[in-house]
Amino acid sequence: MSHVQPNTPLGEAVSRLFGRVLPLLEGQAPGTMRVYVFGGCAVHLLTHSRGSADIDAEVHAAKFLRRDEVVAVLAEPEFYEQGDQDLTVEFDPNYNTALGPLHEDYLDRAIPLFGFSGDQPLHVYVAAGVDLAISKLGRYTEQDKADIEALIDCGRVDVEEFVTLATQAIDYAIGNRSGMLNCLADVAGPYLEDEHHGSPKP
Repeated sequence: MSHVQPNTPLGEAVSRLFGRVLPLLEGQAPGTMRVYVFGGCAVHLLTHSRGSADIDAEVHAAKFLRRDEVVAVLAEPEFYEQGDQDLTVEFDPNYNTALGPLHEDYLDRAIPLFGFSGDQPLHVYVAAGVDLAISKLGRYTEQDKADIEALIDCGRVDVEEFVTLATQAIDYAIGNRSGMLNCLADVAGPYLEDEHHGSPKP
């Protein structure tokens, strides 16, 4: 199975931040805690196209783990250097995947983050490009559109699969169904037209 390599200053900071949880899980079974990263950090990890100041993530943990203890060790920002800038990234404890469209099979497609899989008690996954793109159809700001385009342009999203899975996800999502379908058509349409005419998007 391929892994996402955290080989940028921000990616390394994300790894260090999640590494703080490992002492709490010492001696526990592999995958006792699983984290699924979405948002701008996930876009960065998959495309290196932009940065992010926070980590949107869904946490799945064994019942005996105290969520407040885990959140406490993740609460402090992680510092890193990008060029001549001193930046931070921090964990968002309030992120909720239920607030936007998301395909029901997203867990099956998630990609392990290097260093947090196998025998580790903490497994960290990055949402697959197609599921990350689908999740951005809810708010669909200019940044969300740019993120979807970056995921497509770097080969992380197959447009036809995106349209199929997004349409399925929108059918049972909370929110304005017709609005999300319009957003899907807006971002995917130009790529489908380019494929039809045989000329790739520049």
